[in-house]
Amino acid sequence: MPTAYVVGSINRDIVAYVDKIPAPGETVSGTGSAQFPGGKGSNQAVALARLASKGTSVAMVGQVGDDGFGRDMVAFLKGERIDVSRVGVLAGVATGIALINVDPNGENTVAVAPGANHSWPKGLPTLELKAGDLVVCQLEVPMEITLGAFAAAKTAGASTLLNPSPFTPLPEALLKTTDILVVNELEAAALLHMRVSDLDDRRIVPAARKILELGPRAVVVTLGASGLLALETGGRALRLPAPAVKAIDTTGAGDCFVGALSAALLADETLSEATAYANRAAAISVTRKGAAASYPRAVEL
Repeated sequence: MPTAYVVGSINRDIVAYVDKIPAPGETVSGTGSAQFPGGKGSNQAVALARLASKGTSVAMVGQVGDDGFGRDMVAFLKGERIDVSRVGVLAGVATGIALINVDPNGENTVAVAPGANHSWPKGLPTLELKAGDLVVCQLEVPMEITLGAFAAAKTAGASTLLNPSPFTPLPEALLKTTDILVVNELEAAALLHMRVSDLDDRRIVPAARKILELGPRAVVVTLGASGLLALETGGRALRLPAPAVKAIDTTGAGDCFVGALSAALLADETLSEATAYANRAAAISVTRKGAAASYPRAVEL
């Protein structure tokens, strides 16, 4: 049976619910606060584990500090039946945290203090990869870790999925070893050195084709309220609308999408089927507070 290895960040999210997102130098009053499990890697692993087919294993590969937040996050991941044997615990280093403001429309701003996520003392641990497995990465850990994970996947005949967030220029070697690239509008525009305003309905498909020329086998561009675009090499573009829901908190919706997409692909769904599944999962997640805590289970879809 397949294993999904999620190589990435593990954070504690500290959320303030505010009447409006503060401008630089502005202080605003909050209506409440909460703490949630977070980190792009951890979030995607939770969504994957909750939505994976029976028999699929999910392993988290990351770092936490030897502190209360770190212990809480490891316990949370264990509770989601995620293998944490490759999660390092670092003495003298703080667990990563994300400071999040959420407004009444569910929109948010996020500031991340990476802590242990940027302190991999021994590089990438051994991944027992085989053909049929999937390696999922983001960009909240050192680039050499992500490059090493994808190189190991390709050597073993496993597949790779990259969510390049937060965006940074991508090495050619990383793009060439990426099977599926999941980007939002901002990341797609940055990758192609374009303005977001240029990615209108007329130009979004040609832009996706240009992304495929950089190396990935398939690209999925999430477009917020406008839905998504998916394109495979040699295939026809697929457009899906976003489900109409009342958004409460959009934090981590993209991570939910990536985890759900990965779960569906590991179940041998087509890209079309997998994106539709992930679209529904992400739509459910924004109707609840928090990131990983808001993610649905398969029965809800």
